[in-house]
Amino acid sequence: MDHLAYYINKPPCQVVPSDAAMAKKIGARMILYLYLAVFLTRIGFGSVTILFPLYLPAGAFQVGLILALYPIAEAVSAMPVGRLADRMSRKRLHLIGMTLITVLTAAIGFTRNLLNVSVLHALMGVSAAMAAVTSLTLLGDATKQTNRGKKMGGFDLANLGGYGLGFGVGSVLVTAFASRLSYAFWVTSGIFLFTSILATKFLVEPVRSDELNQPGIRRRRIGSKIRPVLPVWLGQTIILGMYFLLPKAFRDANITISGQLLVFLGAIGGLFALGAIVFGHISDKVGRTKIMVLGAVGEFGFLVLFGLSFPYFLTHNFLEYAAVLASLFFLASAIAPAILSYVSDISGKARRGSANGLYSVVLSIGMAIGNILGGFVSEFGVQWIFFAGAGILFPSIIISSSLLRKK
Repeated sequence: MDHLAYYINKPPCQVVPSDAAMAKKIGARMILYLYLAVFLTRIGFGSVTILFPLYLPAGAFQVGLILALYPIAEAVSAMPVGRLADRMSRKRLHLIGMTLITVLTAAIGFTRNLLNVSVLHALMGVSAAMAAVTSLTLLGDATKQTNRGKKMGGFDLANLGGYGLGFGVGSVLVTAFASRLSYAFWVTSGIFLFTSILATKFLVEPVRSDELNQPGIRRRRIGSKIRPVLPVWLGQTIILGMYFLLPKAFRDANITISGQLLVFLGAIGGLFALGAIVFGHISDKVGRTKIMVLGAVGEFGFLVLFGLSFPYFLTHNFLEYAAVLASLFFLASAIAPAILSYVSDISGKARRGSANGLYSVVLSIGMAIGNILGGFVSEFGVQWIFFAGAGILFPSIIISSSLLRKK
């Protein structure tokens, strides 16, 4: 019998201090692995995003279509993967996903044929869904409702941090292997392989598959509970997709990235990371949806103020504007951990995989819409990315707040 499952399911009267300590140690070790796994895999995915446009012998439109296959495949497969996670071993499914990611990334390094790469990249989207959905499901299984928000905040921090570092790693690989970009894919595959090896050592099974498939068990209905958070949830992911267009928008606007601006961007990035953990912990005390709405209001304020003050604040009253903008962006960090925790809370262990599959679907669809919309509105100037985001988020807040009051 799996060690963690044994300690979780052992009757309270039989648990002695050493047993409880061992269960806590195993759970902490697995949570640490999940943080490291999402961090390393996002580094790999970020690197691939940088490598593809230079690796493929194709125009920008064709490259864009091939890149789009990944989130499309992830969105289509996320729900079936989630249902599968509710019927079989979460750990086994996670390991299968990580193994596929490793093999597929390495295989791309052996071919530049557009059809072959398209198929391989689409399959990477399926394997990413397997890894991502099971990671969130396992984290939900290994945490309690009283501390889940804080743990989900750490997961969100590792997720975003990995993506950011991945873009940098991809740029380094492009320079290091300028004449042999296939090597860069093999290095990236090595990152995935290392993560897979760690999974075999540190990942345990908090919930056994026989617990999920007991005959006659009444499964929770989660649709009506998820519906109130969907507007803010989708709005946030669309805005995140639009943010990916900011570097290009800044470049097209001939905005010079000064040292002062770099310090500001670093500061709000640090605050956002800190806020994910702080507000996740607060949501454990005061409730998920309240913190989600608070975060959405903070982000709406940030989007409006940045749009109205840009680029004026860069040269006038910079510190005053920066302080207010940083405070609002800090509040915005509350959205993701609150929603992640809420989804895990309401689903229960028997439906947690399906619920997290839905999370991945919303994320993929929102990012795709955001990329398209951001590319369109950025033609009118940097500030229009922020105005468009505010225009999406404001009705989302109103709708979610109204639905939550009716619950």
